[in-house]
Order: sequence, then structure tokens, then C-alpha cells
Amino acid sequence: MKVNHKITESERLVMEVLWERGDAVQTRELLELMKEKGKNWKRQTLNTLLFRLEEKAIVSRTRAYVKYAMSREELLQVQTQEILEEGYDGKPANFLAALVGSSKVTKEDADRLEAVLEEIRKR
Repeated sequence: MKVNHKITESERLVMEVLWERGDAVQTRELLELMKEKGKNWKRQTLNTLLFRLEEKAIVSRTRAYVKYAMSREELLQVQTQEILEEGYDGKPANFLAALVGSSKVTKEDADRLEAVLEEIRKR
């Protein structure tokens, strides 16, 4: 079965805390850290979120400890690849063509894209 790495806002909030933390954290401490972020979740709510993240291989859990298994950058890269595969036939050119049609692409964005494309050509 293919894993989808899309995450909910609540899952993202958990990940932000784990990435900020850096090292493994006990589940009960994570629950307290979430309270500090304004989330007064029950233990079962947190466990459900952690289970979903673990199924996606985004976190790892050992006994009462949880740690991120993917960095923020790794997760974004996987998510971007999934968007590319699902929405653009896996072809970066199709993705870029969709960007060209967007009025949100600034000259600075275009310059950066051009620099990235030049980098790819050099490889």
C-alpha cells in the first residue's frame, strides 16, 4: 500500500514541537508541551495523532518516547514528490507550466527558478 504523507494541522503542530525539541521526548511530556501551545488534548488524542504519524513513517516511537523520523525538509521533499506524481504525471515541466499560469510568480521567483534550472543542467 502506498503511504500518503499529507498531514493534518494537528499532526503538523505535533511535528513542529518535535522538530523544535530535536531529541526524543516522553509522550506525557509531549502532552504538556502541546498544552503550552494551547492544545488541551487528552492522552488518547495525542496517541491517535502519533499513531497516524508513525504509520506514515514521520515519527518513531519506542516505549513511552517519541522522536521525529523525518526532518521538516525531508517531509516537504516527500510531500512535494507526491504532489508531482499525483497531480503532474511525475513531470516537473508540467508542474512548472502550472506555475507559469499563476499570477503569484514574481520576478524574483522566476529568477530563482531559472537559477535552479541552471543548476540542474550542470549536473
